[in-house]
Amino acid sequence: MAEAANTTACANPKVARDADPDLRVRDVMVARPKTIPADGNVADLRRLFANPHVATALLVDGARFAGAVERDALTDDVSDDLPARELARRDVDSIGPDAPVTAALSRLDADEQRRLVVLDGDGRTLLGLLCLTTDRSGFCVSPDPR
Repeated sequence: MAEAANTTACANPKVARDADPDLRVRDVMVARPKTIPADGNVADLRRLFANPHVATALLVDGARFAGAVERDALTDDVSDDLPARELARRDVDSIGPDAPVTAALSRLDADEQRRLVVLDGDGRTLLGLLCLTTDRSGFCVSPDPR
């Protein structure tokens, strides 16, 4: 997934990339990433991207992953009425929740990426988003729900 240059630092808690080597993706992912319904449009994407911390919009059909749209796909000339699916990529890098964080880091570093979509074993159900911080020093994780 392409990286947006104009996003700000993660506002969520962080886990250092050199934390416990036994950590799994589920331990460091954003469990409730920002999503929009798969039948949404570009206007919906623009509202989501009004938050400077959001670099990737995930489209969902219920709990099913339907695609991802990067912030830089929304140029000024794209009509607000255009279906968001027309900008979405479905062939994004993904990983399972039980994968070791070390394996995820290897993939992210090899491809110079900062995000992996976390899918359930069925390969379709969205579980979260693995997000390296801008400086790649750690992961943005879900805030503690307590």
